[in-house]
Amino acid sequence: MKKFSSSSANRLLIKFAVKSIVLSIVSIVLFSLLFSEITYKLDLSLEANNLFSVFIVFLCSVCISYFSVLSLKNSGAIMGMLSCLPIVLFTVINMIINQNNPVLFVIKFAIILLTGALFGILATRKSAKFKVK
Repeated sequence: MKKFSSSSANRLLIKFAVKSIVLSIVSIVLFSLLFSEITYKLDLSLEANNLFSVFIVFLCSVCISYFSVLSLKNSGAIMGMLSCLPIVLFTVINMIINQNNPVLFVIKFAIILLTGALFGILATRKSAKFKVK
């Protein structure tokens, strides 16, 4: 009976997890910097930051789920949602520390999961290779 090696699967999962964490950190920092600069330059009120935070979460989850799942060929929705777990953790910590509105957290959580699933599916469809005979 042939023995199957799980080392390639383990390497793929470790690579996926590291890519998700690095993309989460980079995207949160970059988009937060961008929107804080917009808030500063346009002299917007701090109440507008709640709306900006929803856009930041949306853009981050798009980037994270698409680029993390791009190298995979199946289970795009599940892997897209799993890749967004670091940003969910960041949002929970942000809600606890800043004492934000729980309704806003639920909205962000739904956006993260739905966007992660959608762009995970789109990434796996793009990476699927068709054989022409």
